[in-house]
Amino acid sequence: MFFTNIQQPQDKQRLLTIVLMVIGISGLHLLVSRDFEKGHILARELYFLPIILSAFWFGLRGAVITALSITAFYLTYSAFNWRGFTPDDLDRLLAICLFNIVAVTTGFLQNRQKAHAREKLESIKALAGTVAHEMNSPLFVAMGNLELLQDDFEQDSEPYQEMDGIKNSLNELKTLIKRISQIEKVVTRDYDGTSRIVDLDKSSSAF
Repeated sequence: MFFTNIQQPQDKQRLLTIVLMVIGISGLHLLVSRDFEKGHILARELYFLPIILSAFWFGLRGAVITALSITAFYLTYSAFNWRGFTPDDLDRLLAICLFNIVAVTTGFLQNRQKAHAREKLESIKALAGTVAHEMNSPLFVAMGNLELLQDDFEQDSEPYQEMDGIKNSLNELKTLIKRISQIEKVVTRDYDGTSRIVDLDKSSSAF
């Protein structure tokens, strides 16, 4: 079900916004006098706003549900104000069709865009995992050989201390590789004012 998938507080706030907008716009139709046709036309055009927002926030399903909810009210409203296929009646019927056409179109495009973004993210994660794997192999060899070399020196000797510094650098590289392998999303930041790079702190699931 659509509503059971809404768990995040941000999504709940967005849903509440959509509901309040639909109720508010529908209320305008009921409160505005029938003689004030321009007011009803303005309120009718406002219906496109929650439909488009639903498409961007919840995709095709959310947009269609919003459009059907609006259709249910506006069709009932049109039936009570039916004057026998007058231009106003036809405009209302056309508006109902447009509500659903816009919902399906914008929802479909948003779903496709999100699917493309997911595919792109999966490709980036696979590439990051491959890079991390390929870097780990020589790194472990280097760290193992370094420990063997350290065994030939006293702990207080200068070569031992220098190799300790190298080991610390290799451990930092190991941590960096782990962060790369745990990338879950792509968050970028400015770099030298001319380009952007991946912010590993915000992109990695380990942080």
